[in-house]
Amino acid sequence: MNSPLFFTTTVIFSLVFSLPTSFSDLATDRAALLALRSVVGGRALLWNLSEPTPCSWSGITCSSNPPIVTELRLPGMGLSGAIPMNTVGNLTHLRILSLRFNSLSGPLPSDISSLSELRNLYLQENAFSGPIPASLSVLTNVVRLDLANNNFSGSIPSSLNNLTRLSTLYLQNNNLTGPIPDLNSSSLVLLNVSNNQLTGPIPSRFSRMPTSAFQGNSLCGGPLLSCDGTGSGGGKKLSGGAIAGIVIGSVLGFLLIVVILVLLCRKKWSKEVGSKGKVAMKKGDPEMPRKKSIESGDRDSSSSGFPAVAVTKGKGGGNGGGEGKNLVFFGESVRTFDLEDLLRASAEVLGKGTFGTAYKVVLEVGTVLAVKRLKDVGVPEKEFREKIEVVGKMDHENLVALRAYYYNRNENLLVFDYLPVGSLSSLLHEIDANAYFTAATMIIAVPTNIKIIRWTTTMWG
Repeated sequence: MNSPLFFTTTVIFSLVFSLPTSFSDLATDRAALLALRSVVGGRALLWNLSEPTPCSWSGITCSSNPPIVTELRLPGMGLSGAIPMNTVGNLTHLRILSLRFNSLSGPLPSDISSLSELRNLYLQENAFSGPIPASLSVLTNVVRLDLANNNFSGSIPSSLNNLTRLSTLYLQNNNLTGPIPDLNSSSLVLLNVSNNQLTGPIPSRFSRMPTSAFQGNSLCGGPLLSCDGTGSGGGKKLSGGAIAGIVIGSVLGFLLIVVILVLLCRKKWSKEVGSKGKVAMKKGDPEMPRKKSIESGDRDSSSSGFPAVAVTKGKGGGNGGGEGKNLVFFGESVRTFDLEDLLRASAEVLGKGTFGTAYKVVLEVGTVLAVKRLKDVGVPEKEFREKIEVVGKMDHENLVALRAYYYNRNENLLVFDYLPVGSLSSLLHEIDANAYFTAATMIIAVPTNIKIIRWTTTMWG
């Protein structure tokens, strides 16, 4: 037989028999997605059902060859109700499943065990209930599993030991009971089981993890108090020499701090005296313009992600205030994203000003925002919050609504809805000399305050 002819024939037969399989898989995925949509709904699932393939639908990502659904990302889409069988479980080639920040409830469907290729499972901030299904233990490719802030009950299944690639396990803020199983996976580096009803000793391999990962339970052992109540240090009493050394060291440290404070006060006093002398000598001189500083996070072109923000660890968040790791939202703004989404999103520099840099930020779900990163604010947290809340409560057709803000000592962010028509500056510079305009409203971030300035000019006919 002619070898080239045999090879060509083999390739043709392979293509002919593989194409129907690919189309069949994609049709199965489409049917599963439509079934999920019909049950849990969602205000943002505005999929174009006339399209034969789901690969162009919002939140859906497909592989190129063959075309099959590999990612389902629907965070904060207003989904509600229980996930039925033969929906998500039929998307057998999924690698990422993200349904966080919704109102999904009920137990997880048992056919979730069919997702053998799943790597990341994000189900936090829902109302799922019932036990953590043992079927999750067959998902041996899972790297990140986040079930936090739900209503899961029962014990933590020891079968999670089968997840040999698991590096992150978040189970905080549920109703889990019983002991923590000895999860001996060598790849597990991040664990949080706080605010449950767990009891008993903490496995020794977790003794180096932060105490916050275990608080809000009835647990004992490192890093918490040891189970005999003597502390995680094992109950050994310090010798007299050790106690004396600690006391002497503390006294010397205190004296050193006092000396440093005295030196700093003297240095500050010397600078104030010198500056007063210079002001007296240069009285009447015009103020020199300040040089613009370039923040390390700013760029002149678009980037793959929002510039790094120095996040202060803490609770905060919600609609409360204070320093923290979350955004503070205003009014009836729906919380469909958090600070983590903002930092992970793609960003483009819109412009730089004296008081900071403006970015166009596109979240993973397609939402477009405008983010103002302030610099040199220089006001206390309480004053900043009071001023910014005045801005957030303002409602006017010529005023861009402030959706949220973030505050800590190092970073200050303002989040607005993005207006694609351009900035006020570009509109003012492009306007014709014979045109007229009225009552334009600007929000200006002053380093020492946050104010609203309404600027009005008269009209030409």
